[in-house]
Amino acid sequence: MDFDVTQHLVGEIAVIEVSGWIEIASAPKLRDTLINVIDEGRVHLVIDLSGVVFLDSTGLGVLIGTLHRLRSRDGSLALAGASDRVYKVFHTTQLTKVLTITETVDDAIAAINSGKAGGKAP
Repeated sequence: MDFDVTQHLVGEIAVIEVSGWIEIASAPKLRDTLINVIDEGRVHLVIDLSGVVFLDSTGLGVLIGTLHRLRSRDGSLALAGASDRVYKVFHTTQLTKVLTITETVDDAIAAINSGKAGGKAP
């Protein structure tokens, strides 16, 4: 399955749209994209997972690493739109206790704006 990652801004929040498989071959591209966004000064991120069909431990590592990088910059992270299959990976690894996961991008943006997402509000 093809992997793709795009981004756009909603106010101060960078929305990163990911599609395909997040696994050992594609995770470096996702990691590099997220690091570049953060290095550009965007520290409030929503990652839209609605197009993701598979997520492995390498992808989880990228997401947790991003959360740590954002927290060190007083930023925040929320994930949105995970399918049941992808959400099950977060639940099984108990990362639902660490990551903010919402049904929609709008809900994720609201979580960041209200300070309820992992980190601080913009």
